[in-house]
Amino acid sequence: MSHTYFYTYPRPRFRFYPEEIRDIIVAVGALTFCFWNIIGGLRYPLLIIPAFIAVITGFFLHEMAHKYMAFRFGYPAAFRAWHTGLFFALITSFFGFLFAAPGAVYIYGYPTKRDNGIISAAGPITNLSAGAVMLLVWSFSGFAIFYYLAYLNFFLAFFNLIPFGPMDGLKIIRWNVYVFIALFLAAIGGLILLSISF
Repeated sequence: MSHTYFYTYPRPRFRFYPEEIRDIIVAVGALTFCFWNIIGGLRYPLLIIPAFIAVITGFFLHEMAHKYMAFRFGYPAAFRAWHTGLFFALITSFFGFLFAAPGAVYIYGYPTKRDNGIISAAGPITNLSAGAVMLLVWSFSGFAIFYYLAYLNFFLAFFNLIPFGPMDGLKIIRWNVYVFIALFLAAIGGLILLSISF
């Protein structure tokens, strides 16, 4: 991806770049297939729909929240797929589990500790919000698919909040430990609530 795209405006406008759109389509498509392959595959072709919803709520919105907040703070950002991680996800899906590192939103510039913390927090907050919405829909509808979508989002929030390496949690805790604790407890609380409600 040419970096010349990112320096057209002193304060960049939110936009998607051609290479980024390609990477998003590849990542969403690959992850949708992986989820579908795990939960049913060719035996249940219509399960491609909840698999797609799971990827959109759990992965795509998470990454776009990072991107949106980066632009709000004036930092150009774009999603870049990691094809090796997607290939590994494809292989593991045939063994009944998913270990995926599909890519990430790359921020161009030098965000402050505060800005980086808020940008990082946007992803887990999106998962927590999606999980809460799915939990409410499940409680009123009784459809199990919404239970699993809620669980997926709460789990992804919890996983991304682990304060290790490139995870969101480490960047958040460096900015504000109280925000980190609140988000971490919310993720654990969501998982506990789901475990005792099913």
